[in-house]
Amino acid sequence: MDATLPGIGQAAFRAFFVYDVADTIDLGLLQTVRGEGVTRAPLQLRREASSEFIQYPVAPLIVRLPDLEEYSASVRAKIFDFGVVSIRISVRYEGEWSGFADLGRQLRGDKRFETLARAILEDVLTEIRAALVEPHKVLVEDYFVFDVARFVPEIDAHQLTNRFASDLAKLLLFEVQSLEARQQDEALRVALSYFSDDLVVVQWDAAFVYDRPDGAEAIIDILEYANAQLVEFRTYDARLDDELDAIYALQPGRRERRHLRGREPAERADRVRFLLVDILELTDRTANALKVIGDAYYARLYRAAAGRLGLADWQGQIDAKLRSVSEIYRVFQDQAQYARSEFLEIVIIVLIAIEAVIGILALHH
Repeated sequence: MDATLPGIGQAAFRAFFVYDVADTIDLGLLQTVRGEGVTRAPLQLRREASSEFIQYPVAPLIVRLPDLEEYSASVRAKIFDFGVVSIRISVRYEGEWSGFADLGRQLRGDKRFETLARAILEDVLTEIRAALVEPHKVLVEDYFVFDVARFVPEIDAHQLTNRFASDLAKLLLFEVQSLEARQQDEALRVALSYFSDDLVVVQWDAAFVYDRPDGAEAIIDILEYANAQLVEFRTYDARLDDELDAIYALQPGRRERRHLRGREPAERADRVRFLLVDILELTDRTANALKVIGDAYYARLYRAAAGRLGLADWQGQIDAKLRSVSEIYRVFQDQAQYARSEFLEIVIIVLIAIEAVIGILALHH
């Protein structure tokens, strides 16, 4: 390792476990969680970076939780109104660069870390159960942030992405050996700075943040939100898969036994319509949970993170499945209309037959 690597004067390794737990969460019902008061957590952005361009319409709630003594780690939960609870575990660090890299590799691979986060989540859910609207099977995304407030000696962003590029790439990818040049370039491809002495590098499962604490907190909040969107999209995708499997099992193209007034096709159409409306409403709520306007620094950071996490791909996949659901809805709707028309035709024929019989009997008399 390069002997000229700077030391870490103030830093933290932050592990996020982002859980989708319900369709929505009524934040107005929450006053305390695990005996701790809750506070609103709007984005605290640096004024010079055009804060008006990105904000939460509904600010999430922050809950400070007891430390994890085993790891000397601080813990906090963030509760979003669109059904997500994020558990953040932060381990402070100062020392050599190599030790920070070792800490990241160790904690990322430590299954007890994830187990502790899940136990914390279960405690939180027990208390907020009444606020959960349509709770469902929990889905999780994890994300890790190397958060450096100060190097010793101080260095700038240019040095990090050039002189120390190899070590920075290894840190981000949790690797020990040096990376091939193209892989190193790809690891550092999504890098942004506002001033010369700050830097954010975003990977799909980790990020490096070099900034003073107030600036870093805003950046980490945006990365956390992007992961909350990801876990939401994964939930919708899985739900659509399950529902499509169930719908395909109904075999809409098969001619089945007759049902009075086409009730079964109508019920199928209603079921698909409810699914369509429900998913559209939820995806719209998630997509609009952060207002992003223009091309200011934080807006560009969010879009960079969304690109790394593949949010557009997930959204496209969900849209394609929703189009399939719409087509199936039209098929079921046509079936229901055909069944109703068929029923009315039978009724008319029966009435004509009855009228004819009555006429014949009248003639006989």
